[in-house]
Amino acid sequence: MTANPAEFHSTPNVPPSSAAAPAETRRLVAYTKPILKMFPPTSEHAAKVTMLTVYALMVIAIIFIVLREVGLFS
Repeated sequence: MTANPAEFHSTPNVPPSSAAAPAETRRLVAYTKPILKMFPPTSEHAAKVTMLTVYALMVIAIIFIVLREVGLFS
């Protein structure tokens, strides 16, 4: 019996056309999930504006408390 290179005896369930080496020479890269944003961009923008507003009010409140302790506001 002569060996036929078109037959793959070690993988009987795989057809010969799919067992052949791929014609493309690209490198396979591990699959990573795409990063999905939790909220739409408008919602993220609104959250950023809200947090900056909260931080600004906190700074204003701290400055007001310091000035009151110094004695400028009686």
